[in-house]
Amino acid sequence: MTATSVVLKEGSKGAEVTKLQEGLKKLNFYSGIVDGVFGVKTKEAVINFQKSQQLVADGIVGEKTLSKLNAALQESNARADFRVINVQEFISSNRIRVSTPKAVAVQLFSNSEEEGRKSEEISVAYPTGETAVIVHTMVGVADDSVAGIRNRIELKRNQNKWEIVWVGEQYKCQPNRGHQDWSGNVCS
Repeated sequence: MTATSVVLKEGSKGAEVTKLQEGLKKLNFYSGIVDGVFGVKTKEAVINFQKSQQLVADGIVGEKTLSKLNAALQESNARADFRVINVQEFISSNRIRVSTPKAVAVQLFSNSEEEGRKSEEISVAYPTGETAVIVHTMVGVADDSVAGIRNRIELKRNQNKWEIVWVGEQYKCQPNRGHQDWSGNVCS
């Protein structure tokens, strides 16, 4: 959706409403028909989205709601080409003790002392005050088919306590062992 000075509300019609409905549907807030008509179901979806973002839940899409919607859609797109990993298995296999996103990042970085590692990179970003994203990239892993592994770990603050809510993994394959770009597809 584009940032405009247009306010969308019940009764609005057109391409911007269609984009709004598509975005809300992608984020699982809207289950109605995408028809470009801002009706009762669209208003209900907007209110539920606004509540999830701690916004004024009035069912009117202004600048703040649009900004939060665009950020949420961008975050959902960031997950698109990752293989989803079970959160509990990830926590267990990496012996993660969740306290803060930075502490998790330090623990992941210090857990990985594999032979043959060429490079390792870790970043922690805070898209909102209540969410954090850790991206941990390792290139030169000791594997015949995998050249690199990238993990995306998403955390959410719940009553001043951080919890891991989503984990995804991407792979970069060795030459002649599959794709050469980062992908959720496993190397052969």
